[in-house]
Order: sequence, then C-alpha cells, then structure tokens
Amino acid sequence: MKKERIPYIDLGAGIMILWMIIFHALGQAYCMELYDLWDVMDLSLLPEGTHAYINAEGRVAPLSAVVVFPYLHFFMPWFFYKSGQFFKKREKGSLLHKDSNKLLRQFVIWSVIGYMVFLCFCYAEGNFTFRQVIYRVARCLFLEGYIMLNVPLWFLLTLFGVRQVANIVLPKKEGDKFYWLRCLTIILLGYTISYFAFRLDHRLLPQWIANGASGLAFFTMGYCLQKYETKWWLILPCVFAYIASCIWGFPIVGMKDNFLHSGIYLLNMPACFAGIVVFNVICRYVARYLRVLSLPFEYIGKYAMIIYVSHGILYTSVGKILTNYELTTLMPYTLWLILGSYIIFLPLFCYLSKKIHI
Repeated sequence: MKKERIPYIDLGAGIMILWMIIFHALGQAYCMELYDLWDVMDLSLLPEGTHAYINAEGRVAPLSAVVVFPYLHFFMPWFFYKSGQFFKKREKGSLLHKDSNKLLRQFVIWSVIGYMVFLCFCYAEGNFTFRQVIYRVARCLFLEGYIMLNVPLWFLLTLFGVRQVANIVLPKKEGDKFYWLRCLTIILLGYTISYFAFRLDHRLLPQWIANGASGLAFFTMGYCLQKYETKWWLILPCVFAYIASCIWGFPIVGMKDNFLHSGIYLLNMPACFAGIVVFNVICRYVARYLRVLSLPFEYIGKYAMIIYVSHGILYTSVGKILTNYELTTLMPYTLWLILGSYIIFLPLFCYLSKKIHI
C-alpha cells in the first residue's frame, strides 16, 4: 500500500533541500573566491568570528558560507529529526533489510557514479595513481563516510547507522518503564560524545563518531516529541530560544565534520532544536492555509532524496573544472554556473529516478 504523503513534511523537505543545495553552491563559490584559486591563506579575508584550519593538503579547509542567511543552518539536524518522527521499532533483520534498500542502495549507486567522475578527473589531471584512486578513497570512506566525489552521501551512511542503533536502544512506546529517562539519556549521551569529539580535535577521529552521536540525539528528539510539537508549552520556549539565537548570533557547527564555524559550540544543539520546532510549526500552518505557496515546495520535497544524493557531484565537478583548467574568466561566475548545472541536471535526475524506480 502506498503511504499517504504529509503536506507539511514535504513542504519542509522542499525548503530544506533547496536551502541545502544553494548553501553548498554558495560555499563552493565562497571558497573559490577566498583561496581555492591561488592557495591564498589570508585569513583576514574571512568574516569576523569565523574559525578556520589548515587541511591535509596545506590549504585553508573549505568553510561554510556562514555570512549568508545562517538561520536555517539546522537543515541537517532537521533531516535526522524528521526521520525520528516516523520511526517505528522493528525486528533487527526487518529494519536492516528496509534501510538497506532505502539508504544503502542509494549510497552505493551514487557513490559509484561519483567515483567514476572522480576517476575521470584523476586521469585528466595526470594523477591516476594507487595512492590517489585507492588509498585516499578508502581513507576518505573510513574517516569521513563517503566515497569521492559525492561528499553529501555521508548523511546516508550515518543515518543508516543511527537507525540501527536507535532500533536497539530506544524504548518501544511511551508507556514503557523509564521511557523519558531513556530518551533523555540518549540525547544527552549523543550531545556529550559530539562535544568531547570536538574538544579532542575533530581531525583525530572518524567524523561519523561525532555526526552519528549528534544525529542520534536529534533522531531521538523527533522520536519522543513527535506528538508534542503543537503543544504551547514546547512551542513558546522554542520561539523565544530561536529568536534569541538569531539576534545574538546563531551558533554554527558543521554537522558532517563537527567543526565550529561561529558562536558557542554548546549552544548549537539547543538552538537547532528550537529552530526545528519553530520551522515545523510554521510549515504546518503554511501547508494548511497557504496551499498556493506550499504546493511548489511540496512537489520539490517529494524528490528531496534524489536531489540530495545527486547535487554533490554537480557543485564539486564545477569547482574542479574551473580550477583544473584555470578558467579564470569564469571563476567569478562560479555560483551561477553551479546553479545552472542544478537547473539542467537535477530535474533530469528526478525524472530518470522516477522512470527506473530508484
């Protein structure tokens, strides 16, 4: 039986996936402008309060475009939270089979596509060596959770792991003994692990330790609070907390790499939770009373998964083409080239995925 879609969830997914792909395009263009082109390491060019570090290749590590509308920066926590909202405990084998078909299948398909594009770039660069195409790829998979060139796929692998762990540790229903204590313990444990991973130095640990821990925390929030999102006693504190975060500076932590871009690390998770609740409440009202405004985003939200798994190949490829071939006249237009590639290819990917039932 085909599941009935929930309008406000599709609306939220549509908004979040659009913001995410624009955010990644902005980040790529911003990095190109600052340092990717000439290996410039002038940190004074970065916005005030922005943290930076030097990566393994001796460059300033790519940073998020934190100066551009940071108030939806909880987009990745939102996807974990949303998954938790609709999670039901199953037999381990049943959940493993379901998630393998839904998550790992997409991970494998789009990892292979991304890897083939990566091999083409390696060959064109004259860097088709064992270290480049095997060792670095395996190391990246273990430490960062994706296979080059498709960076965003880390989310699928982490979400798969989070769901398997949640199936073991979460209480089955609200009436279970110590239900709220167990949920709160899982949230605090995830919060604590991600914080200590940050304090230890995020570059010394596999990234999936921190993003898996924080992902499980947000997943558990969605799981245990799904019935209470419309209660005034939850909405009001979240509204005040979210407004305060926006006024005094939204704390921004890259969920993939657990890196603090701006603000205070310990305030990131509470601020993201408050933002998620406020965002979901707004989406509920818009989907119910402003259908004309909601429908286009709902349509996009239905294809959020295929947009997510495919867009990474586009923005990384545009960046590589411009830098590898030193197309300096086009570099100022990086953002528009990436957005153009989205407009051309993302609808095509959605159409093909529907046709071949991916």
